[in-house]
Formats: sequence, structure tokens, C-alpha cells
Amino acid sequence: MRQELLDHAVPVRADFQGGVVTPVAFRRHGREHRVVRVNARWVDRAGRHPRFYFSVTDESGDVYQLQLHGADLVWWLDSVVVEG
Repeated sequence: MRQELLDHAVPVRADFQGGVVTPVAFRRHGREHRVVRVNARWVDRAGRHPRFYFSVTDESGDVYQLQLHGADLVWWLDSVVVEG
């Protein structure tokens, strides 16, 4: 396993139901990654606007950390832990 720090904006498809946001898929380097599991979710309310964080596993088994900025609703890809 190896971890890569990424820190860039990505397009994300997400469900917003019952006041809860759940990422469904995101695009990285022109490839769609489908989220098969949300491993954890947490909120950082330290700043003026909250940031919503998600640890997700895609169909290949890689684990990504996504964040949604509450101020502008832009998604960021923070890191990936690659299997193998």
C-alpha cells in the first residue's frame, strides 16, 4: 500500500437526501471512480464555513479522501491509498 497526497478539485456526483450528503462517483484524470463504500465521514467546523470530509473506497479497492467545501460547494480530492 502507498499513500499519495493529491489536493486538487474534482467533479463529484453525490446524493443529497434527508440532510445528508453521500458521494456516489468522482472523476480523476478523465476516469470515473464509482464509490462502493463510504468508510467514514466527519465535519470540520473550525473555520467560517464547514468542510465535510469523506473516506471512500472505489471499485478497485483504493481508498480516497474527499472533502466538500461548505462555502462554495467545491469538492477536493485530498489523498489516495493505493492497494498493491
